Amino acid sequence: MGSRTSRARPPGTARRAAHPSGSPRPLIRGEGALSDTYGVLVMVAVTIILAALVLLMLLAMIPSWSWEEPAQPPIIMTGITHTSQGTGLLTCASRVTLKNNGSAVYENDCLKAVFYVNGQKVCIVYTLNGYLLIPSHHYGVKTLGGEGCRTPYWNPGETMVLDLTDNTLYPGAQVTMEILDKRTGMVISKHTVRA
Repeated sequence: MGSRTSRARPPGTARRAAHPSGSPRPLIRGEGALSDTYGVLVMVAVTIILAALVLLMLLAMIPSWSWEEPAQPPIIMTGITHTSQGTGLLTCASRVTLKNNGSAVYENDCLKAVFYVNGQKVCIVYTLNGYLLIPSHHYGVKTLGGEGCRTPYWNPGETMVLDLTDNTLYPGAQVTMEILDKRTGMVISKHTVRA
């Protein structure tokens, strides 16, 4: 009669479980590979997104580098003149033009200017108000002029010209100017140029 022949399974292999519906479902060709491909694509996409987020976080922690020149101080020296106004000859006239380069309005009587030549203090201007300079003892300064010293306030963009004693500043010297607030003693601006 009918004898059933059974195939021998290799040792350690498990018996295949029956399909839940009771009948074995035939596999569609390539079905397993399609799921694996989608899984790999999803994992690659997630990895790229996470890498981009980590990169953005790291870039946010790095200080931004700028190839631009550093910002100028709020009060700068725009020129130092060594020639006589009358003759045009070199007399080491030591006229310094200052400009309020910032956006703040300063009370010019509350400011004082200190000048250094090659690191040595050479002159202190105790007020930048032109009318208050006249009656004061202003050693080292002959005159103070320009729109920045005519009113009590030095507005942005306005300039003033300090005519220091001749030979205070000479051509080729490194000139540093500090503008200080007389009330607090704090340095508001510091600027260095070559005369």
